[in-house]
Amino acid sequence: MKKLIIIVMVMLFTVQITKAQDNKIVDFNVTLESNHLWRGLIISDMPTLSLQTNFFLNSERTWTAGFWGGQALSRDDDGTHYKEINYFVQYANKYVSFGLWDLFNTRGVDSPDIWNYDDKTTGHTIDFRSSFFFGEKLPIRLEIDAILYGSGDLDEDDDQKYSIYTELSYPLYNQKSILLNGFVGAGFALNGDTHLYGDDSFNIVNLGLKLSKTVKIGTWSLPVNVMTMWNPATKFSRIQVAINLF
Repeated sequence: MKKLIIIVMVMLFTVQITKAQDNKIVDFNVTLESNHLWRGLIISDMPTLSLQTNFFLNSERTWTAGFWGGQALSRDDDGTHYKEINYFVQYANKYVSFGLWDLFNTRGVDSPDIWNYDDKTTGHTIDFRSSFFFGEKLPIRLEIDAILYGSGDLDEDDDQKYSIYTELSYPLYNQKSILLNGFVGAGFALNGDTHLYGDDSFNIVNLGLKLSKTVKIGTWSLPVNVMTMWNPATKFSRIQVAINLF
């Protein structure tokens, strides 16, 4: 698995990037979050800074590869410090997207090993992501994600549970510079009695509202998102503010 991932990444970077005709073949963005939430899970309650680097693999920018990294600015109440680095390859156009992500979250791990891909001890999680947009007349977005490999989805007996996450989102209000989306997300396991996002074979794990607008400070325009999230399965909720700095 480790060698296969390395070979795929090297091929994409060395072959596809050379074919890109756009002068701008690489870009990045930095986001500041009040806390880090993911698919109804609280990854960290501390303010988090994240960075995503994109390498555009063709002139249309439908194919990208890159890195996503996040780090909490301080330790959580339990003493752990959230740090994460991910690698990804994905295809996206207006209506569909498909991606393969390698997630490596070291929070609570005493001796993280970035090179360990052993199926019993790895800290990596291989995540397949997809989304589908049904068009302007029916502006529903469907997300379907599947954890394919890694300790993030292992049972106590080290068997994979192949957790699935699905989410539906819909624009409830869209006027001028303000967009309000409603969303509902569920998790379930293809095999086993539980999944990564909850304690049963099926749970509603992510229910909420997300408000997006652009805030202007002088000549600087900052995209800002405010999200209110409830997790019915674990009976907690959070509010998150995220600012795209650049």
